[in-house]
This record gives sequence, structure tokens and C-alpha cells, in this order.
Amino acid sequence: MINVINTELLLEEMKTDGHAPLKFLCDNNKIYYCKYLNAYNRQELNLLAYEMISSHLLSRLSIPTPDVALVRITEETLTKNKIHYNRRLRVGNICFGSQEIKPAQELQAIQTFSKYDFNRISNPSDLVKIAMFDLWTNNVDRGRTFEGGINYNLLIASEMDKQKIYAFDNAFTFGGVDEIGIFNENTQPNGYNKLVLSPFYRDIIQYISVEDFKFIVDNFIPLLSISYKKLINEIMDQLPTEWELTINLKDRIDKFLTNEKRISSIKSIILRSKL
Repeated sequence: MINVINTELLLEEMKTDGHAPLKFLCDNNKIYYCKYLNAYNRQELNLLAYEMISSHLLSRLSIPTPDVALVRITEETLTKNKIHYNRRLRVGNICFGSQEIKPAQELQAIQTFSKYDFNRISNPSDLVKIAMFDLWTNNVDRGRTFEGGINYNLLIASEMDKQKIYAFDNAFTFGGVDEIGIFNENTQPNGYNKLVLSPFYRDIIQYISVEDFKFIVDNFIPLLSISYKKLINEIMDQLPTEWELTINLKDRIDKFLTNEKRISSIKSIILRSKL
């Protein structure tokens, strides 16, 4: 069951090159980064469904990711002088919400990681799994280069004397905006502009032995062949009708994820990344 919560106080609008999420304190006393529609094309609401599905798939695969919810915009919480990009948002709209993780910082493209830094990461194997997940779901945003750096969409959270990697912001899975309504199982995976070819990924996996790397891959790839149709259907059935999702989205996602040719290609790409 997806939690449905309500906004209580708008803290700020985040400045990003994507959805520009609104940071709300909600009625469960937690802070959420909330996304709706800041473009003219209402089909882009499909990205909210992609994000909800991807978040639940990450959780099902035991990959750390923030808790998510459907967030209803309530009266007197849309503070107009704090909003620039989300002016289409109205009271009663339901957003995708990602719960804040603290203390944590977003991975920056300028960071480099040494063996010392590697030893401080509690879950380096999850980075390999995230790279496979992104190929599986065709996440075209994590690892994307842009003027001034690389978009990682990874959080580094402090936990005791270690740091833990979290995958967040999964809206551009299934090909993102350019493939809304047209992505299908015939789209073969590739590593271009993805985590698997990024400097951070290379910095980390160089310290994972070949044997351990192969063990991670061999134990994760079979999980991608499992049908997640029931989970996908349950999530889709709970999403708001106002999002106006494209037809046959459930079936297209299921066929996309279960295509064995794609999964075989993912394994080949990941194994080559360690060569």
C-alpha cells in the first residue's frame, strides 16, 4: 500500500535542471521532496509513475532508496512567493514524494574516491546493483553528463563511521521524456550516459576484486528475470487518475523488464565494465 499524506508547510522550491521539487513538511512530521508537473506537456506526469514504480522495485531488490509516498497539496501550503517552476500546481493535486534522508549529501561530479573513501562505504556492492538496475529500467538520467558535470542522483548518507549509498530521483527510467508512450521490450540496453560508464563507478569498482564483482553480478542478474507484474499492477492501481497515464503502461513495463535478451545484454555490459 502506498502511503498518502498531506502537506503542512512549504519550506522551499529546489533549483534543479529537472522537476524542481518542492520541499514540504508533511502531516506525518517528515520532510518530502515533492514532484508534479512543471512542463506544458501533461504526458510528463508519466514520469511520476515511473519514479513510483522504480522506487518500489529498488526496495524489492534490497537496494537503498528513500521512502516514497503520494503527497496531497492542502489549503494554504502553496506559498506563491516561494514558487517559480511549479506554478501549475494546485490545491488538491497529488504529487510524488520522496522522504528526506538526513544526514546525507548528493554525490557531486567533482568528487574523487580513494581506497580510504572506498573502505568507508558500507555498501559498495549496491553501486554495481544500481548500475545494473539502471540498464534494466533504461534510466537515462543517472550518469548523464551536462555542462559542468555529471548527474549522479546518488545520496551519500552518514551512518555511524560509515557512508551508505542511496539511489534517488528515478523519474527518467523507461527512457524518460523522449520515450513516453513508445518504449518497448525491443529497446536494447546500452551504457551511454549511464552510471556504468561514469568516473564514480570506475573509482569504486576498481577496489572490488574480480571474484567479488562476478559474485555480485551472478547473484543479482537472476532477480531481473523474475516477474514483478503483480507489484507493478498494485502500484499502478493506486496512482491518481489525474496523472492521465499512457495506455497499456502496465503491460509495456512488464514486457520491457522481463525480456531475456535485454537481461543477457545487461550482464555482458556490466561484466565488461570490470575489464
